[in-house]
Amino acid sequence: MRLPSILLNYVDERLQTRKVPGIYRSFAWDRAEENLILAGDRGRILRVHGERVANLASGTDQNLRKISVNPSTGTILIAGNAGCLLHLDEDATVNKVNIPTTTNLRAADWNHDGTVALIAGNGGTLLEYSDQKIQVIDGGRANLRHIAWRPKTNFALVTSNCFAEEFIPSPNLFNYDAGTQTLSSSNEGRADLIGADWKRDGTSAIVVGYDVIWHNGVIAMFDGGDMTSVEFNNKQVYPVAASWNPIGEIAAIATATAQREMGEGSVLLWNGRTFRPIFSNDEFFFSAVAWNRKGTELVALGSTATRTFNC
Repeated sequence: MRLPSILLNYVDERLQTRKVPGIYRSFAWDRAEENLILAGDRGRILRVHGERVANLASGTDQNLRKISVNPSTGTILIAGNAGCLLHLDEDATVNKVNIPTTTNLRAADWNHDGTVALIAGNGGTLLEYSDQKIQVIDGGRANLRHIAWRPKTNFALVTSNCFAEEFIPSPNLFNYDAGTQTLSSSNEGRADLIGADWKRDGTSAIVVGYDVIWHNGVIAMFDGGDMTSVEFNNKQVYPVAASWNPIGEIAAIATATAQREMGEGSVLLWNGRTFRPIFSNDEFFFSAVAWNRKGTELVALGSTATRTFNC
């Protein structure tokens, strides 16, 4: 049975949704922002241009979990389960990148000038990809969930679960310095931090996740040193992804659920004071949300199979 995904498009206060066959977890615009590229389960890669949809051959049946487009070259990295890391040229030619792990990879993200990419995954796995070479980065403990490069710098936030194996405490937020190739702890707590995104000016980042004890949602602002909690109605709300509008003081936040009949999949807009839901549903749960570079279009991706633990 091919369960559907949902693609949400928000432009000029108008919301459109479309269902897509198959389970998709991540998306990115191509370099020209003319096409959306989706990645998902069983090696699925989809190119969406308006109403036109094309399948791209991936050469794998592994579940693909995160996609990132190089801003300089337009090439694409896609990270997936069992150590699957794919590199796609702009003509969609796929090459598998050999890496020294078979763990499930959760995140991949190019820096601002496309010279370095970070790849993160379970069990503290963190890799740097540059000049077609892989460097293993030590220091991670628990499952690493997301990467957010600070604009125009060589520093990145890496979000993490708060416990490693056998409930060993772990930092839930790390800072990566590409200049020294070092990973250091930035925050500890009892929340699994899942998504993060920096403001365009790099002054602060929004970080989202949930308290693993009380199952309440967590939204916080991180200024590079300290985290400040954001108040919101967080009971059994599971924020998993966030994106700052690059031209305005508005953040989009997407939520999933831990299990069916326990929360909704929603997309919220936050202006620094109040939250405004633009979509909620008890069938589809979101794993990715992002504004385009001009800040004129918001896209969110969800599926019936998305849960907080598999984002």
